[in-house]
Formats: sequence, C-alpha cells, structure tokens
Amino acid sequence: MARNKLPIHTTLSSDAIRILERYEKEIGAKNLVLEKALLSLDSSRFKGKFDAGNIERTIKRISTGVKGLDDTLEGGIPKGFLVIVTGPPGTGKTTFCMQAMLEGARNQEKCLFFSFEERVEQLVQHFMRFGCDIGEYIDDGYLDIFGMSKLTSEEMMEIIQFYNPERVAFDSMNVLTNGDEFRSSGSWRSLHRLLKNKKITSFFITEKKHGIEVKEFDNFDFLGDGIFFLDSVPTNEIDNTPMPVIAVQKMRATKIDSSLQPFKFTDNGIARYKAVTTSKYPRISIPPKIEEDDIKLESS
Repeated sequence: MARNKLPIHTTLSSDAIRILERYEKEIGAKNLVLEKALLSLDSSRFKGKFDAGNIERTIKRISTGVKGLDDTLEGGIPKGFLVIVTGPPGTGKTTFCMQAMLEGARNQEKCLFFSFEERVEQLVQHFMRFGCDIGEYIDDGYLDIFGMSKLTSEEMMEIIQFYNPERVAFDSMNVLTNGDEFRSSGSWRSLHRLLKNKKITSFFITEKKHGIEVKEFDNFDFLGDGIFFLDSVPTNEIDNTPMPVIAVQKMRATKIDSSLQPFKFTDNGIARYKAVTTSKYPRISIPPKIEEDDIKLESS
C-alpha cells in the first residue's frame, strides 16, 4: 500500500502528535488512517487543557521598583502580565521601565531591555544614574540590553527563547508597529503569545500625543493587562510648575487606586510621594512635603 508522504494539518493533541512522530521515525512516513483514528479519539482537542484543581489560587506579584507604588497594586504587578507604560514625551516612561528591570535584576530575575531609539552606551549611562553598578548584573546574566535595535519580531522571539527572562521591556512599540497591526499581524501575535505562554512580565512603552486629561485609548491599551499613564500637571491653583504624576488606569485581577499619584525624579530613580488631595484637581494628589524616606530607593 502506498504511504502518504504529504504533511497533514490537524488539531491533534501533543500526545497524538508524538505517536505520529514515532510512527514516522520507525516506518518512514505518516499514515493517514492512523492520523484520522487518533484525531477521532482525541475528543479533548477543542477544549481548554487545564486542571482547575491545580491552578494556583494566590496571584504572584512582582515589584515595580518604585517605592510606594506597589502599595496601590495590592503588592505589585501580577506575574506574567503585559503592562502598557504610556504618556507624552519626557514624562519618565523609559526611566520607569529601567527601574522595573533593575528591581528584577536585584531579585536575581533575568531581564531584557529592548530599545529601538537609543544606543546601548546611552542606555547604560541612563541605567547607571540609579546609583548601582549594572555591569555586575550584566556579567551575572541578570540583565541584557539591546540598543538601537532593528530586530524583527521573529528575532526578538529567538532572543527571548534563548535567555528565558522573567521580565522584558520594549521601548517603544510605536517605532515598530501600531496597535492595530500588533493585534492583527500573525508575527506580532506570536510574540504576544510567547510572552504569555512563558509567563514573562512585559512592559510595552507606547507614546501618546495627548495628556492624561484626554480620555482616548489605542489598541495597545486594550491589549494590555495593565496601564501606567505618566504625565505632568500644574502643581496647584497658584503654582503652575509642572509636577510629574502617574496613574494606574488598569490592572486586571487587582483592586487599584486610579487617582493621580505625584512622584519625583531622584538620584535613585522615580519615587512616589505621600500625598493629599486638592480641591481644584479632586483626582490629583499633591504632597504637603517630601520626606527623606519617600525619595530614597533601595539599592540592594
């Protein structure tokens, strides 16, 4: 009997595929009858394959590295989430993500930082402003930086599979693609699926042409499990000095405080203020003073 040497595309389970691969190795070709039989027996192929009894009840959370911010997130970002870090230019988005990567490296988590607009040397200098020797983290394999990257989504997937990181940052996604393309393109969707399957906590920096007062969202925002919006607003009714603020606009599986939280750029990165609320901006928190403990981040 002639053997069928053409590949057959099915939705067989991984167990059934292994049987076919063994048959092919031993006999030299796939067998159409065997494949159809396995397919008919594999009644679970259309069902979600998980055991509800083995799902961990407690959500594991990771620290953002921003002192005080984790308190507004029930302790941190749920592990494996895709988080959008967005806002207008110059509001601290890159700094925020670098700080999150350093926090991971301090906790001996492998971290990758992809930049599509800055050179590696420039990024390293930026990292070093946080008062730590990132060379140690790089040498120990906890941090790797790709600057001025022209990598394709497929190449980034290969790097991620090779390094097997726990945290990844992309700066910025708008340089590579737009939200519509990311959600519809097969290659970008494969990157998203890889990050999710490996439970990698990922930070997508995206750009906004408007401030936080505008209620306008893009497809990246809808795609993300969480959204951090960084911006600057007038300090108060009298003082129009711009004050950096951050708002947690979205975080699945988390009870959040979505009010604007003021922060300060310090020698050790971003630090959140302890704050009160003004009457003119009822959702904007203004600090009565800055305490020393609020602006010093842990460096170890």
